Amino acid sequence: MYQSFDAFEYVEYLRRRWPVIAVACVVAGALSLTASLLLPKRYTATASIVIEPPGGADARSATVVSPVYLESLKTYEHFAASDSLFVGAAEHFHLVSPGGSQAIESLKRGILKVSKIRDTKILEISATLSDPKLAQGFAQYVAEETVNMNRGANLVADREFLDDAEKRAAEAQQRLDQAQKAQANLTATALIGALQADLDASVELQTKLRQDLLDAEANVAEYQQQGDGQFAREQLQAARARVSLLEKRSQELARSISEKSALVAKRTAKRDEVLAELRMAQAAYDSSAAHLRDLRGTAGTRGERLRVMDPGIIPQRPSSPNVFLNVAAALLVALVASIVYLSFAFSFRRRSVGFEPAVSRGMRG
Repeated sequence: MYQSFDAFEYVEYLRRRWPVIAVACVVAGALSLTASLLLPKRYTATASIVIEPPGGADARSATVVSPVYLESLKTYEHFAASDSLFVGAAEHFHLVSPGGSQAIESLKRGILKVSKIRDTKILEISATLSDPKLAQGFAQYVAEETVNMNRGANLVADREFLDDAEKRAAEAQQRLDQAQKAQANLTATALIGALQADLDASVELQTKLRQDLLDAEANVAEYQQQGDGQFAREQLQAARARVSLLEKRSQELARSISEKSALVAKRTAKRDEVLAELRMAQAAYDSSAAHLRDLRGTAGTRGERLRVMDPGIIPQRPSSPNVFLNVAAALLVALVASIVYLSFAFSFRRRSVGFEPAVSRGMRG
């Protein structure tokens, strides 16, 4: 006949059969300890990357970071965890044999772990391998390549601006070269200084001719007043001939001065035009060159900048197997399993045999 559950009877049943629990725990602990000691040791090294704000960001606003912005930085996990980067690292450290059959995906899951620490700008890259030195080198290599990949992506984004700035700088350089060449040619062909000196000498000579002409005209008037003598007529004729000659030379000199003045004015205007173009070309070149230098200096820094904050150290203790944790888990499982087994045995015995409580047997005895 089925009897109601008695807790004291159940506890007494477990107490009497404690060797079963002890043996199960000892066996499970021994097996777990043996397996943990026999399993190959694996070491985990961790490298850290800090995600800094863009180079052009305001330093005052860099300290105000919203949770949304920090959450958006999780996208950089894909940089470090990309298949192409892992394949490159695996080939660099000879972890993949040419004819190997192991899939890259499963190999990556067993070696690489990338995570951004919550509410921080720190990206952690962990590598787990059987060689501690190799694990540290692998983690550092992935971290450095992640930084290079991010910088390369930023450079690609800035390439369009750089191409446009380089094109403008080349055009400005070509314009400056043409202006300098025109200025050199003008200096070689347009001798404005010598032409101006010749013009000044012609003006001075014209002043002297005009004075001589005035003196000659005064002589003509004087000879006309002297009368009709033979000598006076000869002197008057000579004076008039001199006046005519001086007038002719003065007219020729005036035409020469006019031509030289026009030529000097034309060449001066050309020189001023060439010098003005040279100044504008020089200013345009200086501006475009400075703009290009600024773009090259800030290239790759418009987006967030990654920097290896900690390359990690060579681990001294293995991360797996964890002997203490494995033994503790085995003991716990053995304890629970043995208690469950004894509970089922206790229940089955009460149902099939009509088990009487030990306390009742003691009272009858």
